Amino acid sequence: MDIKQLRYFMTIVDNNFNLSRAAELLYVSQPTLSMMINEFERKEDVILFKRKRGRISGLTYLGENYYKDACEVLDLYNKMFTNLHNEHIEDLKGTINIGIPPLVLSLVFSTIMPKMILDNPNIKFNIKESGAYQLKNDLLLGNVDIAALLSPTGLADNLIETYEIQRSELAVFLSPKHPLAKKKILSWKDLNHQKLAIFDSSFMINHLLMDAFERHQIHPNIILTSGSWDFMLNATKINHDIMTILPNPTNDSYNLKDVKCIKLEQPIIWKVVLARLKKENYNKIESYINDSMIEASREKQHIDSQIS
Repeated sequence: MDIKQLRYFMTIVDNNFNLSRAAELLYVSQPTLSMMINEFERKEDVILFKRKRGRISGLTYLGENYYKDACEVLDLYNKMFTNLHNEHIEDLKGTINIGIPPLVLSLVFSTIMPKMILDNPNIKFNIKESGAYQLKNDLLLGNVDIAALLSPTGLADNLIETYEIQRSELAVFLSPKHPLAKKKILSWKDLNHQKLAIFDSSFMINHLLMDAFERHQIHPNIILTSGSWDFMLNATKINHDIMTILPNPTNDSYNLKDVKCIKLEQPIIWKVVLARLKKENYNKIESYINDSMIEASREKQHIDSQIS
């Protein structure tokens, strides 16, 4: 396998052998991914994957060892290119403007951004915390160089380039004392006329929810909108009749107490992408920081998938 094929192999494993999900993340078709696997096993006369009813279900003993070796090779490959550019990092001086929604900053970049700032003392980082809906406009107006947005962004593909850095789904957060707390999964109809606290209209989640309410013919009782996810969670603790809707990783990252997380039927997908305007030439700082954020988020995804 070359490096690209190694990434394909690792992405399949890291996504619990879900070929359709892995193919989507890699921007290739599922048949292409299947063909690559079968061709490599045939050529090398080895079996890397266990199969059940024609579907990949796990790794063989050889596959497990190969995965360990692949991790080491890819880590060395990434370090090689990091070292290649490290000599020039100290020469980079200037300012970078980055827009990140507060919850994304907390869930995805809480450890990434402080380290990046400390590792690059000659670069001034201006971090703008705002909703993805507002940041979309800031990106178009040139107020930020790089923005974390939700996909679909609503922007034309010929205007921006994007890279997926996080994917999950929205879930309902409520008090264990809420009348619906005993349900294992909630339907959209369950939310009809319920008291809700949701993000305000500067956040893309607000617009995604409004579209979903209209599509499912739901009329919730939205009693407050806010830009503060922790404020909305606290509202559910104080008033046991209030629910809020947030990305599911909020529950995994903060081990919430006194709040229950319940998944939705036909959930809204929460897909975070790193975006920047398409240009013929990017300045060195913008290119370096953009690549660094993508690489750091990729490594975090890999670590998180191993833990889960």
